Amino acid sequence: MGVSHVVSIEIGLIYTKVCEVNYRKKNTKVGKAFVFETPENTIEDGYIRDKTTYANELKRQLAEHKISNKNVLFTIASNKILSREVTIPAVKEKRIMDIVKAEANEYFPMDITEHVLTYTLLGPGAEPKQLRLLVFAAPLTLIKNYYNLAEMLGVTLVALDYVGNSSYQILKRIPGDEVNFVIQLNQQNSLISILKDSDLLMQRNINFGMANLLDVMKGFRDFAEKNGNQCYDYLCENAVIRGHFDRDTESGPGAPPPGIAGQEMPGEERTEEAAARREEMTDELMEELRLFVNNVSRVIEYYNTREPNRKIGKLYLLGKGARLQGLSELLQNETGYEVELLTGFRSITFQKKKKKLEELEQHREELFSCVGAALNPVNFIPEELRLKTERRLGMRLYILLFILAAVSSGTLLWYGYSDYQEELSRRDELTKRRDECLYIEPIFDAWSRSVNAKEEAEKLVAMTSSCNEYLLDMIGQLEEKLPQNSIVQSFSATENGLFISFVTDSKETAAALLTSLKQIPYVGRTGVAGITESGGGEDEKKTVTFSVSIEWALPEEVTEDE
Repeated sequence: MGVSHVVSIEIGLIYTKVCEVNYRKKNTKVGKAFVFETPENTIEDGYIRDKTTYANELKRQLAEHKISNKNVLFTIASNKILSREVTIPAVKEKRIMDIVKAEANEYFPMDITEHVLTYTLLGPGAEPKQLRLLVFAAPLTLIKNYYNLAEMLGVTLVALDYVGNSSYQILKRIPGDEVNFVIQLNQQNSLISILKDSDLLMQRNINFGMANLLDVMKGFRDFAEKNGNQCYDYLCENAVIRGHFDRDTESGPGAPPPGIAGQEMPGEERTEEAAARREEMTDELMEELRLFVNNVSRVIEYYNTREPNRKIGKLYLLGKGARLQGLSELLQNETGYEVELLTGFRSITFQKKKKKLEELEQHREELFSCVGAALNPVNFIPEELRLKTERRLGMRLYILLFILAAVSSGTLLWYGYSDYQEELSRRDELTKRRDECLYIEPIFDAWSRSVNAKEEAEKLVAMTSSCNEYLLDMIGQLEEKLPQNSIVQSFSATENGLFISFVTDSKETAAALLTSLKQIPYVGRTGVAGITESGGGEDEKKTVTFSVSIEWALPEEVTEDE
């Protein structure tokens, strides 16, 4: 069964953000969500240096907020993760990673053997049959750091995302059809994303975050004993940041620096010395911000040179640093673009809880990358873990195939056994019917013997019978049928026929004789030969002598009588 809900966690230097959200759903619903202060000295540029301390605190917070879901997803914010937008030929999705690995040294001109590669699909390329990818490379030690943390927490690590991808999954939901320049000022770094509709045109990482400003503040004795959260709150509640880098532009000659007059350092009285320290701290903060704003301006110039036909509409500011008083005015004045704070996104709803509702509302706009990680994470997977997972899946596949083969064999055996039993039953039924008819066998044998005896008798009769048996009747017929003036001179009989020599007084009598022969039943085909005529004088009597050959022709009724 797939994962339906995950606990998405973004670990920052100052705060850790946690939310329980449905996994890979278009309409995202955030259930339980909370933010707590990250224990000091446990996080360094994305690395969890003191895993024991941090794991114990995270366990306590999850238990306190009654989150028992063991499916966890981390999104990492670190300057150690490299990204590069590339274009590859359009191939099937299962082959994209092979191309990324093969071209990795071209994407990142460095030794990446100890890095974990992954990517997110941005869309079609500028040319037909091309794909645009955003490729990421993270140090293997950083990735294993989070896998070790998950093991210590006793949870299942569903995916491991990068904050750049997490942000993109949410930022592409910004309404409007203009080009949006989004600045995400996080705790340890800043991420710039340039989008149009849902298309990511460019993404750059700036090595500047809230930690830079907090380090400056802790360099002053007024904040040396304060923690990062207290310093951050001070910047949010007091107008320390000027609207311009040039103080003359901001206040005019002789005026006190805006954001300084009328404010006190924590635990200090309003003295000239304290005011001088505040002014010095502001100057150093502005110099630190100058690096940040210059980097933003360079990205704007680079984009405008690269995309002259798609101008930037406005700048959006969000993230941890978006709450700093004066920062949006400074960016607007120094870049010349309108700056707007992002506080909500489409298709994301929070289920409000009465408990700690104010705290959640305070950090609501900061949770977006934490939520975005659950939409479509890139998922960094170490190669050894991937191979182990593939082997485990392969073993499961083999087991499944074995089970299917066993089931199929069992099914075939069952049907074969059923057919065998059916044939046995049919054999028994036929045997029973045969036994019931055994009384016929003696009768059939007697009938067979009678038939054989009859056939033998008929053969015997046929062998002993002869046409000469009808010879007497034939002679009687001749005496009856022959004309008066005809004499049988000679007579001979064989099995096949008769040979008779006749003497008549004329040819007319001979003709009458032959006609009479045809009327005798036993006469078949006849033949006349040796006709001689003699005598005929005054004193001599005329005679006609001839021979007749006769074939036996037994009448059918005679044969049937016999």
